[in-house]
Amino acid sequence: MLAFINWARTDHGITRLAWLDERADELVTEYLTGHVVAGKSAYTLQTERAALRLFFGSWSLAVAVDIPRRTRTSITRSRVPASHDRHFQPAHWQAHIRFAQACGLRRAELRDLRVRDVYTAEDGTLFVLVKRGKGGKAREVPILPGHEQDVLAVVQGRAPHEKVFDHIPVHMDVHDYRRDSAQRRYLQHAPGQALPPVEGRLKRDDYDPAAAQQVSWALGHNRLDVVLRHYLR
Repeated sequence: MLAFINWARTDHGITRLAWLDERADELVTEYLTGHVVAGKSAYTLQTERAALRLFFGSWSLAVAVDIPRRTRTSITRSRVPASHDRHFQPAHWQAHIRFAQACGLRRAELRDLRVRDVYTAEDGTLFVLVKRGKGGKAREVPILPGHEQDVLAVVQGRAPHEKVFDHIPVHMDVHDYRRDSAQRRYLQHAPGQALPPVEGRLKRDDYDPAAAQQVSWALGHNRLDVVLRHYLR
């Protein structure tokens, strides 16, 4: 935000927030367009626009700016393991990984989960109860069919008040397992259908809305577009 405010002051002589508010859409559009032309990454541009929209309280701000889509092919990794990769050995944390993939919880949700929060409903479905998710909201998350034993193996025979996990490794890529869980859940609810296409603008017939909504509920996300863009593609 400070970079934008400084730019507005230098390039347009804006010295009061009230003046900034009056010309918010015009100035943000010009600011972001300049960054698109300068070749800034799609991730940076999307982050900047989201921050500016939050600051001005308008989610339609700078809608005219065509921000390039992030693609997997544009993400580069070192040919050798990065330093943070060497600190986490997946083979040593398989129970954690399989549990995370079975339910798709956030890091904080896994950290706070108690043994008593894992239970079987009357119809035999295994659930985990997230008592305080994002925004303080509670939700019940059904375990992916076929992965029940990955969850039960961690909690069986333990006291209800115990935390399911005493420790979540800092370098454990919980978001990646969450994304993997989301995609498996989507395919479960949309049998015979592929995941939405990775490239291009997403059209209405590119995905199953009912299946995507099931994923959104399980992830604890309110915005379906975020789920489609960041978890299912």
